[in-house]
Amino acid sequence: MLALSHRSLLNKAFLADGIVSLVAGTVLIVDAAPLASLVSPVIAPGVIGLLGTGLLLWGAFHLVSARKGGPSAPAARISIAGDILWQVASLAILALAYASLTAIGIGLIVAAMVGVADFLFLKLKGAAQVGIRPAT
Repeated sequence: MLALSHRSLLNKAFLADGIVSLVAGTVLIVDAAPLASLVSPVIAPGVIGLLGTGLLLWGAFHLVSARKGGPSAPAARISIAGDILWQVASLAILALAYASLTAIGIGLIVAAMVGVADFLFLKLKGAAQVGIRPAT
């Protein structure tokens, strides 16, 4: 049993991000071809599969980091930086490839941005609660 009541907010955010990333990564890999056609007529299924593989690694990183007392300060900083990078990259894709995306593709990117922003908020709040400061 996970005994979630005794875990910090940061640890819970890492567990949730890990699980969601593993599920999303699996879906992206298994359904790469249909998802690619939903997102854009010009995107290759391999790109979606590669994104899924990245999410599997991201999820594993979070679950391993959440073990035994919770994530370390460097793991928290990597995770927060990764979430910020996801937001920046998503905005860049929307700005640069908007004309190539379908309405569903735009919606999926925005939905993913909202989900990542939620995890980012929880990680920032959780990091502050356990005394992890941003890198200077």
